[in-house]
Amino acid sequence: MNEKTSYQWGVFCSFASAFLWSTTFIGGRWLLKDRSIDPVSLSVIRFGIGGILLFAFGCFFSRHKLFNIKLKDILALTWLSLFGIVGMSVFLFVGQIHTSAINTSMIIALSPILTMLLGTITGKRLNVFMVCGMLISLTGCLLVLGVITRSGIAYKSGNLFGDLIIFSSAVCWSVYAVFSGKTVERLGGYTATTWGMLIGFAELLIVRALWPWPLIMPGTAQPGHWAAVLYIAVFPTAIAFFAWYEAMARIKLSLLNIMQYLTPLFTVLLAFLLFGETMNLLNIVGAVMILTGVMFSSGISRLNISSLINRSSSSAAKPQ
Repeated sequence: MNEKTSYQWGVFCSFASAFLWSTTFIGGRWLLKDRSIDPVSLSVIRFGIGGILLFAFGCFFSRHKLFNIKLKDILALTWLSLFGIVGMSVFLFVGQIHTSAINTSMIIALSPILTMLLGTITGKRLNVFMVCGMLISLTGCLLVLGVITRSGIAYKSGNLFGDLIIFSSAVCWSVYAVFSGKTVERLGGYTATTWGMLIGFAELLIVRALWPWPLIMPGTAQPGHWAAVLYIAVFPTAIAFFAWYEAMARIKLSLLNIMQYLTPLFTVLLAFLLFGETMNLLNIVGAVMILTGVMFSSGISRLNISSLINRSSSSAAKPQ
């Protein structure tokens, strides 16, 4: 594969992962709204099948990397998976029972902002771009959730409980993102994700055994529901994560991050087409602000501004 083809494949994989992850919110919302399956069972199937598929792939094509893991890595992934797999998934699917797919995707889009805030615990400093980006995203989130309205500050949405649960999911993922750095760097993203999924699957089985609420599984007379469950396990889990790491190896991280901002936009479009969920003008402005704030905080805007300043300086130095 030549350099151009490799780059094109990387762009395609990043686009595919963004789209596939958006379908998690759609598929999960459809299944859970109809009470076709409970949140924990859906999480168990999702990461059980997803982890097994990634493990099988690794056994055939990346055996050395997959089994280059030590006891301390397993112990680290055990507690990390409680946040990055168990907490993230269970809170996500519980919240989707009570709120819309659009609200879900926009709250989850705040994860990079939460990661930056939690990163201050480990000694990372916030700069002016990060702070401005956070304020922009926070304002956008309040617009999407209906806290800021044309009449002023108010919250009349019946989705408050669901929104808070989804926010807990975003916090769990941010905790994983902040504290998994050394483990992921040592093992590599593919290996850490594969073992994290398998360990998280085992932990989810324990959660399911202790779950105090009714457990629901689709019946044999519901092939459509089973198809949706298997879709979530295979496509937005195993294939999307594989595509993400394929893209990471072939394109710049800045471009990869930009592509992932398409996920909530895909979710909005699919929710409109499939569920009839709509957004008013303030919600749309809020969605744009969330994405703008995340991009601003991640340094993409700073990079563009720096490049623009450098180009302007170079142009000014040349005779016209």
